[in-house]
Amino acid sequence: MVKSSDIKHANAALKSSPSAAGLTAVVVGGTNGIGRAFLDQLASLTTSPKIYIVGRTLPQLESIITTLQKLNPDGTYVPVEGGDLTLLSNVRKATQTITAQEQSKIDLLFMSPGYLTFAGRDESPEGLDRLTSIRFYARMRFILDLLPLLQNAPSPRVVAVLAGGIEGPIFPDDLELKDPKNYSFRNAAAVGSTYTTLFLEQLQQRHPKISFVHTFPGIVRTNVFNSENLGAVFKFFFNWLIMPTVGRFIALSPEEAGARHLFAATSSMYAAADDKSAANVVVGSNGVQHSGVYTLNEKMDAVHNDKVLQPYREQGVDARIWEHTTAEFERVLGGQ
Repeated sequence: MVKSSDIKHANAALKSSPSAAGLTAVVVGGTNGIGRAFLDQLASLTTSPKIYIVGRTLPQLESIITTLQKLNPDGTYVPVEGGDLTLLSNVRKATQTITAQEQSKIDLLFMSPGYLTFAGRDESPEGLDRLTSIRFYARMRFILDLLPLLQNAPSPRVVAVLAGGIEGPIFPDDLELKDPKNYSFRNAAAVGSTYTTLFLEQLQQRHPKISFVHTFPGIVRTNVFNSENLGAVFKFFFNWLIMPTVGRFIALSPEEAGARHLFAATSSMYAAADDKSAANVVVGSNGVQHSGVYTLNEKMDAVHNDKVLQPYREQGVDARIWEHTTAEFERVLGGQ
């Protein structure tokens, strides 16, 4: 188990760590909640960081950058207007903005964008379910577009905040999740988490220099439950009855979640498979130590959901998810 004191000590030591000096990061979803808390701590606890911050609008990003400059005036903070990231075309515009400005490397790609809705399938103009797109397709497109810069870094890492270790059953004959009988909030959540872990494992086989981390943050006191996509009754029940009572005992503060994710983004415990110098590396998502893909619970302990995932690996569903996803990228974005 990763102790809270160990996380605090490791994060505090980043200021004096040569490997963290001059770190270049891309943070997607850093405008609120876990991502914002992570961004604040990444900026304040590292030396001369360069951080590309992907957010919906430039005014929103400029306000955040003003705060970051106060936290660490030696950092460089680059706003990247992303717009609606349920659209892969907007993801492509954001990554093109980054690659046009960054000619060197990306040490860290951190992704926590998303929104919550209990409505049915909401298909975007690109033919993708919006909820699944922002949880899975958009994040994997960020990785693929930024792969050359990640490969240039000495010890690159990708962190996806979603539901690592609590993957659920999917529909191998309906990978698009278009059949109305298959679509529900629970099934869409399972698709996002299961596809993410299995796609990252496929990526790792092709790019063993990169460490891939898929986390489950637990319950965090953020404004996600104020989303306009949720009904007024649910928001009242959750924000005024649940969170002030039970929630204050079981929910993490954004600051604590941000600190834990900074540890996940920087600790050698989650080293890439090619990094033979790392010690005390944990067991990966496939149950193999030092595999290069790690699914972490809210305490940043390594967990692996073999009950759900192993049958899919044995049946080749992981390869089919890779083929399905890349085919969807080709359909939406063409040969770009």
